[in-house]
Amino acid sequence: MHVISLCIPTYNRASLLSELLDSILEQDCVDAVEIVISDDASTDATALTAEAYRPRFRHFKFISQPANIGIDGNFLAVVAAATSPYIWLMGDDDRLEPGGLRRLLEAIERWPQAVGFTLGVLDYDVTMSRPVGVRATPPTQVMTGATAVFSSMPELLGFMSALVVKRDHWNSAIADPTIGAVRNYYVQVVILGRILGESGQWGVIQTPCVGFRTGNDQLQARHGWLDRLKIDAQAYGEIADLLFPHAPETRAVIRRRIFNAHIMARITNAKTMPAPTEGVASAIVFLAKTYGTLPAFWTRALPMLLAPKWSIRSARGFYKKYIRSSGARRASLGRSASGH
Repeated sequence: MHVISLCIPTYNRASLLSELLDSILEQDCVDAVEIVISDDASTDATALTAEAYRPRFRHFKFISQPANIGIDGNFLAVVAAATSPYIWLMGDDDRLEPGGLRRLLEAIERWPQAVGFTLGVLDYDVTMSRPVGVRATPPTQVMTGATAVFSSMPELLGFMSALVVKRDHWNSAIADPTIGAVRNYYVQVVILGRILGESGQWGVIQTPCVGFRTGNDQLQARHGWLDRLKIDAQAYGEIADLLFPHAPETRAVIRRRIFNAHIMARITNAKTMPAPTEGVASAIVFLAKTYGTLPAFWTRALPMLLAPKWSIRSARGFYKKYIRSSGARRASLGRSASGH
């Protein structure tokens, strides 16, 4: 019996989908997994690529959407087709780290009361050949309640490839009509909050189970860096208001952590890309309105937006190479310690 449904919403990423499926086949307990792929009306060879893998998996399901239903809709569709006790949402351009599936199965056996899990993530370059960072993840443990989870790691909850949830709890949560109305690209975060409630238990596995491909954001490619930044700011603001309407302290913590993680990452990426950064003035106006009460906007974001690109690239390179707390250094030290 399969324990986990690996749910892969995909769109026009046939070659990258192959890399993901290959990484799943390399796991030592692949028969414990049901593969569920929902293709959101791709125009490339996604269907042919997926079907070529059907004979290689014991449990395999491929759904071809007749028309594009959007990112949030495809999330919900792929999970609706799953049949395992647990669902693991997986980005079509990411991959499983060696032993990642085994680590999750062991955590499920150790903490059967947990309604879901957040998994450790190793960031790679766009070719998935070189580690560039390790996500700062809390130590392996079980947390209780949405307030504790969202206060300690809201920036990790939107990354669907590191999200595992009990399927029956997911199905109960999506019966809420307010969830069906969410169209901000982060519907899974709202569902997670509803599942946790005040007393739900949530597992954390700090050791990386997932490899993330940086520099390949479909939303940024479609909308540009500034609108991508706005999506994060507005979506997490809506999520905080929806889940914690009577908890201003929790909303404030979420707001601050999302700024420090997501917003600063969008600014850093924009200021370190070779191409000119368009829309800096608009970004300053938007961020001043949205985060102007945060000291970090004035001390970190604004100076970075105004600084020459060469200075940001130089400072970023120094930080990644020499500062031990940087994600790049943690990734380098971790690989050295493990013999890679």
